[in-house]
Amino acid sequence: MNENRQIELLEEILEEIQLLSVSIKSDALQKFNKEFITSDLKQEMYNSFDGMRTLQQISEDIKCKINTLQIFAQQLIERNLVDFTVQGKSRILKKSTSKIALYYTNKSLEDGGGISGY
Repeated sequence: MNENRQIELLEEILEEIQLLSVSIKSDALQKFNKEFITSDLKQEMYNSFDGMRTLQQISEDIKCKINTLQIFAQQLIERNLVDFTVQGKSRILKKSTSKIALYYTNKSLEDGGGISGY
């Protein structure tokens, strides 16, 4: 098999995987929103996790108590629902649809159900 055909096949496989993951991610996001995004403030906090600002900066930008933001952030970090880095003593969070999908897929498997149930 020549190299061009191998690349074509790999691209086709990637497209198929992406199509399969869209449904899983969509279901997981709905579950995540229902379970974790239970108020307008939580929605605003989550939307602020851009991978660039510290929690302190976010709390100032959205006029939210830092403690409230830290508690919410910790809940997501403990469940591995967001990406984060540490910069000095500060954490910088970033939304991760893939981590959310993986969390709910694993949760479903642990509960003995299929991918769509939990």
